[in-house]
Amino acid sequence: MVKNEFPIGQALVAVSVVEDKEFAGEELCCDKIQFMFKDTTITLLPLVDTDEIEIIQQTHTNLFAVDTPHLWCDFIGKKLMNVWVCENDQGYQDQFILAFGNLHPGIAFIAEGSVIKAFRYEQICRSKSNLANNFKGVET
Repeated sequence: MVKNEFPIGQALVAVSVVEDKEFAGEELCCDKIQFMFKDTTITLLPLVDTDEIEIIQQTHTNLFAVDTPHLWCDFIGKKLMNVWVCENDQGYQDQFILAFGNLHPGIAFIAEGSVIKAFRYEQICRSKSNLANNFKGVET
């Protein structure tokens, strides 16, 4: 088993984001993302040459004031429950996934086009029409 270095069980205190200025579309493209916990900061940086995500962990003793952007506020105060560092079929580390508040994935970061892009996870539910079809012919 690999020794866990991430601050599992610690609540997220702040998020700092440096957006890429070259992409003009509506996709959020980042040059740097920092997740700040009580005594640890996790920094994500795109590696331009390989389109990988560099993950840097630093221990700190004091937090500085950070104005967390609104779209990250859902995660503030929630405990980090799980972390996945993913490699693609060519061995490149190009995806980083975090779970806050529960054990299923909540947000993923993918290195693409020399930036980091963020994706939120959403539970897939069966539609009501499929549920109704599943119970046809079942006696109660």
